[in-house]
Amino acid sequence: MECRPASAKDARRVAELLEQLGYPASSEAAARRLQALAASRHDDVWVAERDRKVIGLVAIHVSGSLEYDGDVAKVSALVVDKAARRQRVGEQLMALAEREARRRGCVLLFLTTAERRQDAHAFYRGLGFEETGRRFAKTLD
Repeated sequence: MECRPASAKDARRVAELLEQLGYPASSEAAARRLQALAASRHDDVWVAERDRKVIGLVAIHVSGSLEYDGDVAKVSALVVDKAARRQRVGEQLMALAEREARRRGCVLLFLTTAERRQDAHAFYRGLGFEETGRRFAKTLD
């Protein structure tokens, strides 16, 4: 498995992965989002490839923090193709996100996950993450 920065050429596959995660997106929307994130100095998106096929992705967003004496990094997306799960792809993607957060001088790496994703909760705990709160969201029109 190889990891590399995502590009707009990955849009179709990224859209398929987002669909598996429960966030439907067209290839065009995925391409537009990937281009915007690539232009941001605060965001990074990587894909994992096996046999020249994208099988997963991870994205982080780095920002300043009022609560900490240093920047923090949020894992804004992590998804592994259903056919590639339980093959350490997610672990490798999260290790990449952690290395990049450390390289950027972040003092905290965090993420949010849906309450219904019990398998994901166990996965994150296994990586040393601890549950620290809840996420509240409101869709803005």
